[in-house]
Amino acid sequence: MESSPHQWKKAVRYAAKSDIGLRRANNQDSFAIFVANSAGQWTERGHLFVVADGMGAHAAGEVASKCATDTITQSFLQRVKKEPPHQALANALYDAHNYIRERSASDDAFHDMGTTADALLLLPQGAVVAHVGDSRVYRLRGNVIEQLTFDHSLVWEVCMATNLAFDKAPSYIPRNQITRSLGPTDSLKVDLEGLYPIAIGDMFLLCSDGLSGQIHDTEIGQILSVFSPDLAVETLVNIANLRGGPDNITAIVVQAISPVMEEMQVELAKPIPLFTALSFAAGMTGLLGAGIVATIGQPIWAIVCLAVSLALLLMCVVTLTRRVFSNSIYNDRMLPFGKGPYTRTNCASDKKFVDSLSEILRELILATKNDRWSIVSDDADKMEREALNAISNKDYAVAIHCLAQAINYIMRELKRVSSKKRKVE
Repeated sequence: MESSPHQWKKAVRYAAKSDIGLRRANNQDSFAIFVANSAGQWTERGHLFVVADGMGAHAAGEVASKCATDTITQSFLQRVKKEPPHQALANALYDAHNYIRERSASDDAFHDMGTTADALLLLPQGAVVAHVGDSRVYRLRGNVIEQLTFDHSLVWEVCMATNLAFDKAPSYIPRNQITRSLGPTDSLKVDLEGLYPIAIGDMFLLCSDGLSGQIHDTEIGQILSVFSPDLAVETLVNIANLRGGPDNITAIVVQAISPVMEEMQVELAKPIPLFTALSFAAGMTGLLGAGIVATIGQPIWAIVCLAVSLALLLMCVVTLTRRVFSNSIYNDRMLPFGKGPYTRTNCASDKKFVDSLSEILRELILATKNDRWSIVSDDADKMEREALNAISNKDYAVAIHCLAQAINYIMRELKRVSSKKRKVE
């Protein structure tokens, strides 16, 4: 698991984890993170987070997803020096698509390999998402979780075409059939979504379908709302595994911890150039002079004064506009992008999820208290007692936090004991 609670404190805190799951021979998911480490980088290229879920026989999917995350990050960092950030991001996904196709053509083992790709870019102006496939990007704000991306899957395409709610799709439609990915086809359309405002406390989640397929949006939101990013990714992965773990599971959680507009506001607060200030003063004086000249019966000179004054003021407006938007993606006429958010779900803490976590914890305790494992965790026992107390007080947020932490403690101990047994064997 990768986490960084301290790096670039002025903007975000983040954590990431990728897990093989319980039924796969290898992990075909990949992720990449590139955060700005200075005010200049923050203004120029922001923070970049990428998740990819590969597909293909043998190791092909693993290769495809790694190609995607590596190429997207490298291409974006090169392109953003010359292109607006959102354009550089979309083009980076196209570059990854082309590279994967080249690798696929050069080796029969990688024939028709492909991958999903979700890239989240946090900028001083807001969040932009570039997306292909059925991996997802969510934003949690308060008690509402929003899916910012459209699933490029047969299920979602059918729902869109027939005006059905995305969670009301007929059961006979295959859930795992995607309609768009990097690699397999000549043509590709990358979805751009945004610009999404960012507020203090907002949490973003990028995840593969190994997570979203096992945990409902309301449950994801409840987990994000009670944990910091590092504990959130641990909890999400653990629950997905305890519900069967049929696929690889990858999650990146990013939390805005301070005003993300701060650096932009500092930039805009720099003193106005002297020439611009003098031009503004002269323009305002000219307007006053034009009025005085007009009142004493000199209309021609009044018109001259008015024309000069307006020209000076217009020059000031142009100068200040360029100053405000010179480093902003707002100056591109393509904005806004996409049609997201595509779903909005209330995720206030509720007893239904508390009951689900309680059942998971009971089954986990039963499974680990036997001759093979004999897992004991005082921390888990303490969390369970606190959860029971919270449930009796109907404090479901605290109950969810405690139950999930108890699960995490047991899973950590289980992994420790399992690792120790493997070494002995």
